[in-house]
Amino acid sequence: MKIVLKKMSEQEFTTYFEDKVVRYSEVLAENAHEVSSEDPLSKARKQLNHLLPKGIETPNHHLFNIYKDQNQLIGFIWVKVEKEKKSAFLYEIYLFEKDRGKGLGTNVMNTVEKWLAQEGVFYFKLHVFGTNDGARRLYEELGFEIAGINMLKTIH
Repeated sequence: MKIVLKKMSEQEFTTYFEDKVVRYSEVLAENAHEVSSEDPLSKARKQLNHLLPKGIETPNHHLFNIYKDQNQLIGFIWVKVEKEKKSAFLYEIYLFEKDRGKGLGTNVMNTVEKWLAQEGVFYFKLHVFGTNDGARRLYEELGFEIAGINMLKTIH
């Protein structure tokens, strides 16, 4: 099985972005640990527009469709590369539900790492919510180390 990353077209990005807003709003709602007058959907759209002010043309941001065996779309990946820092940040790896748990995430991440190495990147960073056990396991298996820990306590 071969994983192929293909840069999103403008149209594909528009579809991806609208879907991402909804998915990110759900993550914000699940992980909201503060009182906010802003609803999660508005907050998600605002944050994503801030990160990608020029959409698919935002400098240093790379958005790809992920294909298995050249023609089967299985998800998306969004990476920011800062060449001067020799660093990259994974904003999202998203595999469709039906494609999860089959080792594809590992293959995708290995493919991305090879691409980053070709780009001259030494450091690959990401954020994962503490409650996302599956993703944390995957990243640890891939050799990611904890760089910092945010902690929370609810006061009654």
